[in-house]
Amino acid sequence: MMKYMLFTLIAFLGLNFSHAFDLKAGDVLLISFNCYECRVIESETNSKFSHSGVIIKNELNEIFVGQSLGHVALYPLDQFLKNKTPGTIVSIYRPKEFLNLQNAERTALEERMLSTFNSIFKDAPFDTKYLWNNFDEHGRELLYCSEFIAKFLDHFLESPTIPYSLTYKKNEAYWFKYFQGVIPEGELGNSPASFSHDSRFIFVGSI
Repeated sequence: MMKYMLFTLIAFLGLNFSHAFDLKAGDVLLISFNCYECRVIESETNSKFSHSGVIIKNELNEIFVGQSLGHVALYPLDQFLKNKTPGTIVSIYRPKEFLNLQNAERTALEERMLSTFNSIFKDAPFDTKYLWNNFDEHGRELLYCSEFIAKFLDHFLESPTIPYSLTYKKNEAYWFKYFQGVIPEGELGNSPASFSHDSRFIFVGSI
């Protein structure tokens, strides 16, 4: 009986663990996605992160994750977490400017974030070339995962994101094939790991 109760408790905690942390709008979720290219990205950036998302609340105050994956969209948290590499954790970084917001300020921020997402970023196509300023034939900016988050949060932070020169030398053979012979070595950009080194953000927990 005791063994059964313990098993039930563990199962319950496992099912609800993803919701245990008090996520706030603007929190950046850094995750290791379970794919081969993700391992290459982690190797290239010397980090344990290959993807990222940002918390945005909808009109009903429900938590969603904004991410660029195929295109920019809002996803339920559980759907975002399902691609996590087994045995890893998701690290959460919060903009320092958002740490001490009062209730009214936070509510106003949540409303602005949702409005900005819907009017500017929703459905933006994914940038497979990983270029900081890349637009399609219709003038719509293409955004990869960490680029979307940086440019989205720049609408709310006092100090803008400063992109840096990206390198692809560590896994050059892979990238040569991926970019079909023209590697954008030295082009400006960022990566999921960037947020873990950015002085504007602070680590607040994990899920």
